[in-house]
Amino acid sequence: MKILAIDEQTVPLAAPMRNASVAYDTMTASALAVVTDCVMNGERVVGYAFDSIGRYGKGGLLRDRFIPRLLAASPGALLDARGLIDPDAAVAALMENEKDGGHGERPGAVGLIDAALWDLRAKLEARPLWRVLAERAGRRAPGQAHAFDVYGSCGHFRPGRGTAELDGLAREVQAARSAGFSTIKIKLGGSNIDDDLARTRVALAAAEGARVAVDVNGKLDAAIESAWLQAMARLDVAWVEEPASPLDFLRLSKIAAGTPLPLATGENLFSLDDARNLLRYGGLRPDRDLIQIDISLSYGVGEYLHILAEFEAAGWKRAAFVPHAGHLFAAQAVAGLGLGMHESASDVSLPFGGLWDGAAIATGRAAACEAPGVGFELKNSLFQWLKPLVTRDRDSASVASINAG
Repeated sequence: MKILAIDEQTVPLAAPMRNASVAYDTMTASALAVVTDCVMNGERVVGYAFDSIGRYGKGGLLRDRFIPRLLAASPGALLDARGLIDPDAAVAALMENEKDGGHGERPGAVGLIDAALWDLRAKLEARPLWRVLAERAGRRAPGQAHAFDVYGSCGHFRPGRGTAELDGLAREVQAARSAGFSTIKIKLGGSNIDDDLARTRVALAAAEGARVAVDVNGKLDAAIESAWLQAMARLDVAWVEEPASPLDFLRLSKIAAGTPLPLATGENLFSLDDARNLLRYGGLRPDRDLIQIDISLSYGVGEYLHILAEFEAAGWKRAAFVPHAGHLFAAQAVAGLGLGMHESASDVSLPFGGLWDGAAIATGRAAACEAPGVGFELKNSLFQWLKPLVTRDRDSASVASINAG
């Protein structure tokens, strides 16, 4: 097989919401398509990927550096012994002549291509991605009707709500509870104890018995840290997310030593190097804390498996890994790699919200998708951003057929 083209489109999210750190009204994301010369069931085989939410699109890095590098690679160097695309080999080609360290935005561009290639690989095997990833990780894939844990992410700050902000928060949490989530995460500001307590109490009441986690996106004011954590402990929140700036491992270790609350962090660490430092110096506790490293922002599946191995060697269980993202690729990874939970934006009106169209959540669990690949084609609101990438005419390109399965 041969890659004919890799197309990227930077799309605006334009979501009228924010957390304690960033707003989403001007946020962008990258939609990616890897077009091949293979045809299955009369359709050209295309691998898709869509960005993690909360970082900007990777268009410049993709178009100027990584896409040309992959297209210039020898096609045979990107294939395995079966003649199928090998995402690990592709990542090695992408990282050719890249210097160690200083990871920055680079891991997200590489991870996005890696995600599209895994979608492609699973389609070529005519299997759902979670089964392919289980095999890649040396795990035995469960049988049919496999399910995985999922939690709802909502409760952002909504400009313009004013005094109706708490009412809007309650409605979001109620909707998440009605959708079947048994754990629901909301956003807090981290600068005012009374305000954050009010939001948390409203969410707890609206959750009707579901657990409520809180996220301050690294903005917990050090001046109120101790009193704030004590107040959250009295409310018995499920976990406190990002209480410290992402790379401030010293402060994080002091917080962990001073509170019984579970902590969650790692979504802003993008490499094995950073993850190893979190493990060594973050003071996190394997019996309660959660690791949220985002697979697609961290060079992709291969790098993530190395991260898992480092933590497992130090006594951590995979149940502690709860990848940041909220996108369908992450759901496939949670199901296939046996991770703890998938984060899902509970507002299904958002293109990046929810799971596959029609997917039901019951008591905090969802059934793994059995369609080949990631299943982007089964989420119409998201696929509308992906499909146009391959609508241009490529009929003149050579086409080779392969057998499904």
